[in-house]
Parts: sequence; structure tokens; C-alpha cells
Amino acid sequence: MTRRVGIVGLGTIGRYLYKQGLQDPEIELVFIYDQDARAVEALDPSIALGGLEEIAAVDVDLVVEAAHASVVAAYGEYILRRADLLAFSPSALADQDVYERVEHACRVWGRRFLVPHGAILGLDGIRDGRHRLTGVGITTTKKPGSLNRPETERVVVYDGPTRGACLAYPRNSNVHAAIALAGLGFDRTHSRIIADPQSTTNRHDIAVEGDGFRFTITVESDPRGRVTGAYTPESAYQTLRRLCVGTVPGIFCV
Repeated sequence: MTRRVGIVGLGTIGRYLYKQGLQDPEIELVFIYDQDARAVEALDPSIALGGLEEIAAVDVDLVVEAAHASVVAAYGEYILRRADLLAFSPSALADQDVYERVEHACRVWGRRFLVPHGAILGLDGIRDGRHRLTGVGITTTKKPGSLNRPETERVVVYDGPTRGACLAYPRNSNVHAAIALAGLGFDRTHSRIIADPQSTTNRHDIAVEGDGFRFTITVESDPRGRVTGAYTPESAYQTLRRLCVGTVPGIFCV
């Protein structure tokens, strides 16, 4: 069954999804949008939107947000009234008001807010064990420039609850948000963000403990954009391909 898909944000992830989607018989691209008109011009102006309000005039099944948490905050409800939303900026949900508005829209309109695993793996295992988890922590290490930081030495720039990490570093904490949503939530998940000038990769170290079990996950990916690693675009595309239309509203990790 072909799905009608729109893409918001034409950075590293959005451009990759556009190019792969053109070749995929399961995907019909019905619109693209970026606040930078040059990004749209480089792809296909014929399906470009002039603003996100124009989504109301498009027949679309699934909107992919690959832009910024502010888009989810400002337009999440608006999009969910019309389509499912696959959000690569789940850090937006660290704002409790945004979370409640998104959850309400899912219930009222029978839509799904889909949280991709993105730069990591193992969300299914975290979610499956969430009722027996006792502790979940994640440490992200990146070059200072990826964090908009000036450090010339290795520095821990955040150490505390994941909610605070998402609010302070929304573009660099989407992995943290996904883990929190899959497991213990924004206030009981622990986040550390490290700026390291010597780092050559985007690295995520995840430690999970539960009643009678524990596991760790480490993912390293070469930078392909300012914040996006090499693994994420293909991961994003495979997530998009897996999705099928559902009728049960809610917030899902995929």
C-alpha cells in the first residue's frame, strides 16, 4: 500500500529521505518544506509548500519532521489533525505542555506520534522492559562545534535529568528523548553530554538496569552533518519504510 508522505526539513536526514523516497514504490512524496527556499529549489519546487499551514490542503498520510524541536512544538497538533507524524525531534516532548498537547491530539484525531530510534538501536528492548527498569542513563560525546560550544578541552556540559538536557540542547538530545519515552520518562532518565575536541565520532553510551538484568549499548557514527551521524539517515529511511497506517492513537517508538 503506497503511503502519501510529506517531509518537513531538508537537512541531512530530510534530503536522504527525499532521494530514497523517489525510488521507493511504497512511498509517494506529496510535499517537501524547508524554511530555506534554496534547499527546496535544489530538490523539487513543484511539490514545495510555502508554509506549514498549507499542509491542510494536501492529502497526506504521514508527515516526517526532520527539522527542529520548535516545529513539533508549534505545529505538532496542527499536523496530527491531518496525518500521523514521524518526528526526528522528540526532544520537543520534554516540554510538558507540548507533550500533553501532542498526546491529546493523538487521542482526539486517532493519529500516531512516531518516535524513531534514529542514531541508536535497542529502543524495543528498553520499552519491553520498562515496567521492571530501575535505572537508565545515556552519555553523548561530540565535538564542541556540534554542540555550539567553544571548549578546547573535554568538558561535561550537562549532567542531570534528561528533561533538562532536551531543553538545553534540543538538537543534540533527540536520542536522549527517545530513550526517555521508551523507558523511564524524562525525569527518571539520566543524561550526560560531553564536548570533546578530540572526538572523531558522535558517540552514545547507554546503560540500562532493571530487576535482575542490565545491558549496555554503545553506538559511534561518523559525522555527516553538524549534528547527524552517518548511521542516522539510513536508519531514518528504514524506519519510514517499516511504517504502516494504524488506527490506535498514541505516542510510539519505532
